[in-house]
Amino acid sequence: MNTVRDNVERANYHHLVMDIAWFGLALAATTRFLQFFALRMGATPMDIGWISSLPGLILVFSTALAGWWRSHYRDSVSAVWIPSIIFRFVFLLPAFAPFFPAEWRVAWIIASAMLPALGQGVSSAIFMMMIRDTVSDQVIPSLLTRRYLALNVAITLSSLGFGLMLDALPFPINYQIMFVVAFGFSMVSQWHLGRLRILYPPTAEEEQRSKPRPLGKLFSEPNFMAVAIVTFVSFFAFHLLFAVVPLHLERALLASEGWMGLFGGVEVAAGILISLRLDSIRVRLGNRRIIGYSLLGLALAAMVIALAPNMLVALVGAALTGAGWTAISICSLSYFAEKTAHGDMQASVVFHQLLFVSIFIGPIMGTSIVSLGISTVSMLILGALVRLGGGWFLLALHSLRPSHRDTMRLPAVGD
Repeated sequence: MNTVRDNVERANYHHLVMDIAWFGLALAATTRFLQFFALRMGATPMDIGWISSLPGLILVFSTALAGWWRSHYRDSVSAVWIPSIIFRFVFLLPAFAPFFPAEWRVAWIIASAMLPALGQGVSSAIFMMMIRDTVSDQVIPSLLTRRYLALNVAITLSSLGFGLMLDALPFPINYQIMFVVAFGFSMVSQWHLGRLRILYPPTAEEEQRSKPRPLGKLFSEPNFMAVAIVTFVSFFAFHLLFAVVPLHLERALLASEGWMGLFGGVEVAAGILISLRLDSIRVRLGNRRIIGYSLLGLALAAMVIALAPNMLVALVGAALTGAGWTAISICSLSYFAEKTAHGDMQASVVFHQLLFVSIFIGPIMGTSIVSLGISTVSMLILGALVRLGGGWFLLALHSLRPSHRDTMRLPAVGD
């Protein structure tokens, strides 16, 4: 019986890694090139901010439906299927923009980013529960690292490939082909999700403990409060400049799609390198410290990009960004998994809502400041200071309890 269970768990592990690998091949289309596509269609800086931030607003509300949606299915694998399909239309819908009248094209691109977020919010909150239902807690840190490694390899390949294709083919058919191909990649990812099997459903005790409770009570739990602080500070500090960087590269450094593909490729290549070492670093430093130091690295990245005289120098900032953001992404999820109970759907929902709130307010705040007339260079420097302060804050919180570490344990009150 244990052999059968081990075989199923290994298969689940494989499918979870392959899911994100194929998804990563698709993801470059939206994370690296959607904003450039919108600029080519006549988008303003505020439009770019809306493209980056409005999905976050939708995600805040759609995530709240995750518990209700999950209750209608026998297990988390079944529950995640339909919302994840809806989410994957984010790759296909932008391809239809050129068919609209010119005055409606940017609005359609914004809608293309917003509508799939209805499914993304539900699937995101359930997805972490699904991971904990299909593999043991002991292998989750390794799985998360392997998933981000596969994601970064895939994004590197597709960023370079899509960038070359966009330069070689005429506009807008080049973007349309890219979005259709990305949608195809995402459906292969969806197939791998359908191959997962439940192994570790929540026990009756865990389900009872995870029933909805007042938000005040949830935030009074020291473990969850630590997760909330780390999540919001790190994700907001990163996303404040998320929509500003492509604006700066396009305006100040005159980057082409090919250069943007190379910029994205360098980012994820650096993410790959940090992924290979992250497990050993986590044992020594703990998740919160890694996130704090990563924010300091992201501050340096913003300064390098702001002051770079050309795209070649800006690639140094891309490498720092890729390494820092990959470390934050992996360690944030590990931090959540360590500090919350198995099957705690409410904690997962609120965790993702905090994440999505930061994704909403960060980009719109950054682009709003640029729209007031402040240069992208000044905004990047301001964002660097925010990241510097956030990193110092998280490291200071950790240093309050220097005898404890965040890794592989549930920390004591106040840690």
